[in-house]
Amino acid sequence: MSIGKLMVVPAALLLMIFAGLAQEPGASHFDKDGLSFDYPAKWQLADKSTGQMQFLELSNGDVVIRVRSPRESLKTPDKEAHAKKIFQEQYVNSFADNFQQQGMPPKRTVVTTQIGGGDAEGVRLRVMNGGESGGLDSYDRVISERLVHLSIIGSDKEIAQDAPAWDMIRNSLKIAAPPAAKTSPSPKGMP
Repeated sequence: MSIGKLMVVPAALLLMIFAGLAQEPGASHFDKDGLSFDYPAKWQLADKSTGQMQFLELSNGDVVIRVRSPRESLKTPDKEAHAKKIFQEQYVNSFADNFQQQGMPPKRTVVTTQIGGGDAEGVRLRVMNGGESGGLDSYDRVISERLVHLSIIGSDKEIAQDAPAWDMIRNSLKIAAPPAAKTSPSPKGMP
């Protein structure tokens, strides 16, 4: 057998291995109204969307991942700042207040991650409950003129165990570009 023929077999085998790795076994795909992402099939998905916002809650045991995205396009920096204040700051502050009311003062840390291939800023709240640390990680990013807000809630141990699911969701998340504005043709003789 020639060396060329011997090289074809390993190359074909590598292609089969990489093709298998590209497809997540047991993965489901969400795709609706321009928002899409992959998630583990064993996770429960609840669509709590409204006319103003897409709101998806994924759960596995005591861990909850929330994907929220207002439907309104953010075309100005003012709209973006306002959306971030409502969807990130108020959300995190609400959790912090709830923890505080339960006698568990939260530790707040600024964190970053990647969502849909880009940097996302966030906040981590951690409390001690029954000797176990846990809380909320909450991030936001603007993709295709829409704010995307992702959060994960659970104990540190559970969050670490479910890191592959979290990574799958945030890394596969996409927002379709808004439709291009239709321009009407100018009357003849008009620029």
